[in-house]
Amino acid sequence: MINDSIILDQKQDILINSAALGGYSEIPEPELLFAKAKTDRHPLKGLIDYGPYSSALGYMKEIKVAFITANGHGKKLSKIFQELKNPAKAIDATNYYPDYPGFESVFRIPVAIADKSRFAIELPSDFDEYAEQGNYIELAKSLLTVIGKLQSQRSSFDVLFLFLPQEWEACFIREGFDLHDYLKAYCAPIGIPFQILTEVSVTRKCRANVMWGLSLAIYSKAGGIPWKLNNLSSDEAYIGISYAIKSTPSGNEYCTCCSQVFEPDGTGFEFVAYDTKAKFTDRRKNPYLTREDMQSVLTKSLQLYQRNHFRKAPKKITIHKNTHFTDEEILGALDSFNDRTEIELVQIIEKTPFIGIKYKDKQPDSFPVNRGSYLPISDNEALLWTQGLVPRISLENPNYGVYKDYALKKTPSPIMVRRFSGSGGWHDTCSGILGLTKMDWNNNTLHKKIPVTLEYSSRFAQIVKQNPNIIDEEYNFRYFM
Repeated sequence: MINDSIILDQKQDILINSAALGGYSEIPEPELLFAKAKTDRHPLKGLIDYGPYSSALGYMKEIKVAFITANGHGKKLSKIFQELKNPAKAIDATNYYPDYPGFESVFRIPVAIADKSRFAIELPSDFDEYAEQGNYIELAKSLLTVIGKLQSQRSSFDVLFLFLPQEWEACFIREGFDLHDYLKAYCAPIGIPFQILTEVSVTRKCRANVMWGLSLAIYSKAGGIPWKLNNLSSDEAYIGISYAIKSTPSGNEYCTCCSQVFEPDGTGFEFVAYDTKAKFTDRRKNPYLTREDMQSVLTKSLQLYQRNHFRKAPKKITIHKNTHFTDEEILGALDSFNDRTEIELVQIIEKTPFIGIKYKDKQPDSFPVNRGSYLPISDNEALLWTQGLVPRISLENPNYGVYKDYALKKTPSPIMVRRFSGSGGWHDTCSGILGLTKMDWNNNTLHKKIPVTLEYSSRFAQIVKQNPNIIDEEYNFRYFM
């Protein structure tokens, strides 16, 4: 199929006959590590069969949940919580969504409501009035006041449930404002992880689907580790960089660089935000860092890693971002680490210049390309299919594969991987990216299209826009899920 294709490179505006390129290769679907060193390629099946990775560590005995809900909606929230404990039959995408066995069966610990007299809070009618008036700022600030009062009792619960009724929908998103992101941005500094529930998000027909997503979020936000990657070296680390473009009251724009450190051993997933001197250098307002700013950002990121590794530096650092690396950024990155650390700088482009395939004489295959296929198209560029058919993973028949976007009738499109620093072939670079597409613990499906390094850092960047004071501090990612 690939040898008869023609690829259009939009950047250079030329046609490349793929017959002149090297052949494509495939990376096996990454394995995940669960309790007692058991592995599985399917995250939910692995949880059912072996339990979460951290269950063997024994530091979590129970998860206690606090409630805040709008006036008159307490019963709805209690019903959803009760569902968490009970089994639910999967009715959607049963080839890769298993039946939900109930929270304790999956995670090997119980989930309970914290002291109801203190932590089951129904908001007064004033909040409904703010929503009716469209006063989203007053609604958000009042919610923060209620949540903030729980800070002094933080040791008595693990996760906060916040139920937002449909009647408040007009206040969820406004120009320059997102209620979800606003609350996350101001609750992270006070150390309260919470799960926002809306009626739309919890009323889907497939209850197993809803419960899988909700239970994974609760377990992760409470401090649990559902699974780890089994194929990454423990002395490597990955950093994702994204940018939040902000405006001052005078209208001037500036940039906050958001860096997320991911460590394969599960101790990572930490963020730091840094106000930079970055200037917008093109018409799309993509910010690029000065040499000094890149060094500052990566030095802070290195400190996060060293804090968990007895001050040791990693043998290899891979840095992901979705814009290209300028010469100054490359020099800043090289300045940040000593000669004993290998540095790989990788741009990941979700919407690639790859247009598609034009067949000369052959008909296209009736099956999608296998996930994990990659095709080098130049010395420093490759196409990687992070979506596609995952062979022999179907829950209905282990000999069958799963293409999870089949119902959408979408042809898998690759991401572009462009390397600005680093050596060797493409296998290790693409293997790391493919594995990181399975590390979003706030996701209950097989994989995502982009790696968690960019998924979380870009999410963090969006949240940072809501609070100008989240800078130069370190935050666990669980506060932003």
